[in-house]
Amino acid sequence: MIIALVILLLIISILVFIYFIGITKFKKYNTKIERAEEIIISNLDKKLDTIIDINTNIKKIDDKKEYLKEYIEIKNKKITNMEKDLKLDEASKLISNLARDYTKLSKDSDFNKKRQTLRELDELIVSAKNIYNENAILNNKLIKLFPYNIIGKISNYKVVTLYNNDKTEENEE
Repeated sequence: MIIALVILLLIISILVFIYFIGITKFKKYNTKIERAEEIIISNLDKKLDTIIDINTNIKKIDDKKEYLKEYIEIKNKKITNMEKDLKLDEASKLISNLARDYTKLSKDSDFNKKRQTLRELDELIVSAKNIYNENAILNNKLIKLFPYNIIGKISNYKVVTLYNNDKTEENEE
């Protein structure tokens, strides 16, 4: 009877230990994911503000067309950060094309400073997306492994969607 009780306590202790190891791993990955996402969101907002500023430079050259209108309207729309990221990348490409098409624009020093700011923000966003995706992949792999899949369900941890990142061609497999 005492041996059975000791074995039962040992099994329970091992299960509790495994549970806390699993929770610690999930928290570690999720903390890194959340921090990376905060950096992404902050820099996407700065990128949008910079694109709005660049629009004033473009209007000085060509005030008849609304090249960036749909991207500027993002500020008032409810879209996911991943959608916002894709849209703002489109806007950046459009701005590069406009700089190539309008030599007057490409010679504007204020415009070029703002484009440099866009490039710097893109570097920060790409770095944060890499960190986000690396930890999301680890989290997603962990969620599929026994006994972590059980721990994940008990503690409400879920598979995390990856950011599309042209610089990172990793996937979950």
